[in-house]
Amino acid sequence: MLKLRSFTKFPRIAKVGLVSLLIQSLVILALEIKIFVLSINHLSIFDSWVSDKSPLIIFLMFATATFFMIYLYIEAIIQENTLQIFTFILFHVYTLVYGVLMYFHKISNTPSDVLDTITEDSKPYLIAVPCILSTTLGFWIYISFKLYGIFGWEMYKLIGANVLFRDMYKQYLLFVQLLKMDFYFFVTFASQYVLLILHSGDIELPITVALVPISLVTLIIAVYALKRESRSLMWIFILGLIGFIGYYTFKLVRIYDKTQDTKYENQRIVLSFFGFLGLITVVFTVFQAIKCLTNFGQGLSKRIEMIEGNVNENFIDGNNYYINSAGQRRMALEEYNG
Repeated sequence: MLKLRSFTKFPRIAKVGLVSLLIQSLVILALEIKIFVLSINHLSIFDSWVSDKSPLIIFLMFATATFFMIYLYIEAIIQENTLQIFTFILFHVYTLVYGVLMYFHKISNTPSDVLDTITEDSKPYLIAVPCILSTTLGFWIYISFKLYGIFGWEMYKLIGANVLFRDMYKQYLLFVQLLKMDFYFFVTFASQYVLLILHSGDIELPITVALVPISLVTLIIAVYALKRESRSLMWIFILGLIGFIGYYTFKLVRIYDKTQDTKYENQRIVLSFFGFLGLITVVFTVFQAIKCLTNFGQGLSKRIEMIEGNVNENFIDGNNYYINSAGQRRMALEEYNG
């Protein structure tokens, strides 16, 4: 049975990582707040709606990324999820790239009449954000490998040496990680698209807004279908993902449509960045969903219940469990292949 750790029971390296992450996040947020304040002080004189809102959106995107990174790390150490630890590393790299992108975006889209002033005031803070993220990347890679060794052994003791089951369970965990990234990238892309590009009269506005809760429902269906091994729901989910692939493709093509130059001129690079990442993540999710679908009917759902602690007590009391070398009751996987 998978037990959630309390903070006092976390490995020391996990505690060090958590405290370091909170400090890093506070520093990054403080820098972003400073950049935001400096930007609006200078940009308030502009007539462009997009220019006025861009600093706020950039700050919100960085704040969202920072809190999402904290969520990934905390959930990973609570659930002893090694795959999510590496998802955290990849997300840290994404945040670093976004920080670099924001520096060049800021410089290239600031009107020339105030460029020197804004650059002089904001440049140290704009540079500091990616510098901090790049400097701490090596530290997080070290923390992640340490946690992988600890949590990997704990998971091995829980699951056992059944290679087939370990592979199926890894596929399940990877699928769940992709779902989280799907939701994050879609919400951030849609939010920027609505707030920076669309106006109240645009026909795309209600469609884009409606797709946010639809995407959440779609992801919930995916998790339910996987745990219940429902082939019909899984195929519905896959078809929904194909629809999102079409959505991203349409938006990316539209962003580079010559007839839309005025609309996307100042936001093309940023929207392309989020749209491309969202598209790639959805494509990977489709392939991963099909992989998980092929594992249906092999006892994966009941084994997930066992790991997550949802097995019926009468079943636990049966003969399908044995005491392993660590003194834990574990299912005899060789007897539980159906």
